[in-house]
Formats: sequence, C-alpha cells, structure tokens
Amino acid sequence: MGGLAVVVLGAWLLSMPPAYIRPAEAYLLPETSAALLAVKATSDDVGTAVLTGPTAPGHDDVVLQEERGQAFLTARDGWIWRLELGSGKAKRFVRTPLVASGAKFLPRDPDRMLFCASHLYGFKPEHEASVGVYELRLSTREIRALALRVPLPPPLKPEGEGGTGRAGGVLNGEGAVYPLATTPALRFADMTEANSRPMAFCNDLDISEDGQRIYVSEPYDYPGAAMGNEAAFREAISLARNGRLWMFDLESKSARLVAQDFHFVDGVLLDSGSESARGGTGREESIVITETPKFRLLRLFVGGPKAGTAEVLQEGLPGMPDGLSRDERGRIYVALYRGRPGSAAWIHANPWIKPLLLRLPPALFPISHETGYLVLDPSGRQPLYLTLHDGHRVSSISKVNPGRDGIFLTSFDHDNQGVHVVGYPAALALQQGNQPGGAASGR
Repeated sequence: MGGLAVVVLGAWLLSMPPAYIRPAEAYLLPETSAALLAVKATSDDVGTAVLTGPTAPGHDDVVLQEERGQAFLTARDGWIWRLELGSGKAKRFVRTPLVASGAKFLPRDPDRMLFCASHLYGFKPEHEASVGVYELRLSTREIRALALRVPLPPPLKPEGEGGTGRAGGVLNGEGAVYPLATTPALRFADMTEANSRPMAFCNDLDISEDGQRIYVSEPYDYPGAAMGNEAAFREAISLARNGRLWMFDLESKSARLVAQDFHFVDGVLLDSGSESARGGTGREESIVITETPKFRLLRLFVGGPKAGTAEVLQEGLPGMPDGLSRDERGRIYVALYRGRPGSAAWIHANPWIKPLLLRLPPALFPISHETGYLVLDPSGRQPLYLTLHDGHRVSSISKVNPGRDGIFLTSFDHDNQGVHVVGYPAALALQQGNQPGGAASGR
C-alpha cells in the first residue's frame, strides 16, 4: 500500500501545472441573452454549405480577392494555399514560417498580404522561425518578417487583485487599455534583450486604413504558446488574464502595448470611420476584440474622449467567439469556433476545482462539436443573425468572411478538407437596405 501511495503522490506531483498557470477568481458566466436567442435561425444554414477547393486542408483564415478571381488560405500544414474561385481548384502557393493564421491585404496594395505566424501544437516546421507578423508579396512569392519582438510589458495583474493600479483600468479592474497618444513606443532598431522579448503567439491582426499600423493579438506568452485545441486547454480552464493586444507602426518602425490583463485576446477588428469621427487625428479610436473562452466581445478605446476604457458588446455567447470580419455595410461577422460546454458556468463559478482539472489530460473533457456564426450591426451592440451547426458538415469555424455572392466559412479542424461557402440567409438580405454603407465606428 505504501508503494501505491508513492506512485499516486508521484503522479500527482508530476501532473502539477506550471507556476505560470494561475486560475482566475470566480467568474459568473452570463446566460445567452434574449436578444441573441431572438435572432437564432430555426434551420441549420451551415449544414447546406457548398464545398470548393476539396484538396485544401484545415485553415484559420481565407483572404478574398474576388476582383482577381482568387482567395488565399492560411493552412495548418505550414503553407498558404491559393484557391481559384471560378474553377474551385486549390493548390499550395508558398510555404510559411511556422503556421500562418490571421491574414489581410494591405489597403490599396493587392500585392502585399500580412499574416501572423506561430507554432501549432503537434506541428513540426521544416525550418525553425520566429513568431510574429510577416509580409507576403504575391507577385514574387517572397516572404519577409515585419515585426517579431515587442517591448517588455508591465507585469500582469495578480489574479484576485482589485483594480490595475495603472492607467486604463476597466471592466471592474479586469483589464488595462493604454491610450495611443500617451503610451510610449519602442523603435525596432532600439530593441534589445533588456527592453524587449520575442512574440510568443501571433494569433490575429487587422490593419489601419492607411496601411501604417498593425494591431495584433497575443492570447498568452508563457512557454509552449501555440495554436491548437490542446495548447489552449489550460487557458480555457484557468480563465486567466494573460491576453495582450499590440500595435506595430510601420511608419515609425516601432511597437507599443495597446491592452493587457484581458483573457485570451483572439479576433481583432478595427473600428473605421470618417476623419471627423476620429477627431481629425487620422488614428483609430477603438478596436473590437474577442475573449474566446470567456464567450464575449469587447470594444477597447485607444483614442478620443473614452481613451483608456473598454465596454462589453456581447457576452454569454452560445459559442467561443474567434475571428472577426465586416461586410460592405459594416456588419460584424463573428465565428463561433466551438459550442459552449454545459459545465463551463459551474467551473468558472467554482474556481477551487480548477487546480484539479488542470492536472487532467484534455482528452478526458467532453467537448461540444457545435459551431456556427453570429452577425451584429455595425456598432456590435445589436444581434442580427445567429446560426448553430452540429459539426457534421463544417467543424471548428475560426473565421467567417462575407463575399459578393456567399459567406466563406474557414475550418481549422485537423480533419477538414476543402473550403465551405454558404449563401446569405434571407434574414440578412432583408436587412441590407437598412444598413449604412462602409464600416462604422459604433461609438
């Protein structure tokens, strides 16, 4: 019996999570709101998805160039794939450093695409490379690094501490937003081991209207940071506030911290608007982000009268919000990667159980195969359409990209083959005449 006790004790000690995995205090996960349920589709629209590019593997993002009859996929096999929209043929286009995720073309330059590159759990790259933001020039297929390091940020707030003690404390002390006008930047040329560190996880990005500023999400930065369900398991259980948002300025060749002490910052979407709406500064005033395992969307104010604050746009979502995009009318499309587990509310309301759960392998936890997407008005406050799918046709939707004649649903599932496209639901078509043109700030 003594030998068995030693074995059990040894297994218990070996399964102890690292010291940097610190479960958050109790969090009451809201129920799905009546406003969201009111726009939930009665039919499974995702189940009618048409498959194109059947040879393409699982991919995190699809970047459309419909005027050129093509799209590009950031695939989990370490390649960017090119999809011919007319023929439906998909082929490998260029190998990427590590694995590419969020991507976007530079405004007014269809030859240059920026993308995040990070490690993927279980994937061994052909060559070692640095995590960060890269640029692909389509005409030459050349890739170059744009931003690989960030300034050393302030320490993350200890869990349970009330208030941040720093400018920008918001949402009952949960996070810190740093106004662009007052936050110091560090030039790339001045970065050293003493004042900066490598990016640990470059998840998603968006680019300013003038193409000079790149906003990048870093869900967490501790050792082993990587994409993939297995890698994100501890963050989903702990609900710790390890997430950060960074800004890289290509004009001044510098980087600065935009926000931290948020949970798993994932999708990034800039609020655009007229010059007068931005106070004549030519700079962004707010950014929408997703906190994926917290099932909510936030707007962070980095300029204007609300600079240094944030607001909750949607919470209690029925699925994990992942990537964000807008259509021509400014409506926001939110990918719901996985459905909300029934146990999530109880676990987060009872954090005493988390040290035990964090010792268990992820495979022991039941997961929801439900996936889908949500559409919001340009302000992000009013739900317009919600559809959920049981996963039999499309699984793990990480981005929803509205095109001219259909909606592209990206699937990051390791077993996915092909690109899935669905038609616009009638509920959105009926609203099109009432929506303002262009992206709106929603302020």
